[in-house]
Amino acid sequence: MTVLNPAIAAKLSEALAAGPQALFVVLSELLTIIPGIRTATFIATAPDHSVTHRIGTSNPVDFPVGNVDPIDDGAWNRRIFGDRQPVIGNDVPGMAAFIPETDQLVAMGYGATSCFPVIIAGEVRGVVALLGDAGIFTPAILAEINTLLPIAALIFTFEGISER
Repeated sequence: MTVLNPAIAAKLSEALAAGPQALFVVLSELLTIIPGIRTATFIATAPDHSVTHRIGTSNPVDFPVGNVDPIDDGAWNRRIFGDRQPVIGNDVPGMAAFIPETDQLVAMGYGATSCFPVIIAGEVRGVVALLGDAGIFTPAILAEINTLLPIAALIFTFEGISER
């Protein structure tokens, strides 16, 4: 079974026509209906590849849009920008291996994270970051997420979306 049906396709089409903010809403809904995923956040890479910044989220209270982080030599950046591979922290130790703020995330009730680089024309243009309950990122859930990632990549093609 796929998460995409004619009604969802129509909703996505309308959101694409309306712009990135509408698309954030639809994609956040699609990602957070996957069992165990509670927060979806979209992070853009600045054109000069020096920083990333949050451009959309399903939880703006805890993850406000605009937060800027340097692209440094940390484990998360090496995995996303160097290896161009997802970060999958399916439990607290797995999260802590990549995310320095793990204690804060655990205090907020999260027990797992996954972050997927969005590669367009050979460049990591952004990241789709998901937070939820420990143990949720099973092969079946990862396959479901993977069906949505090409659609989520459309966000990073809007002109100026990566500008801070």
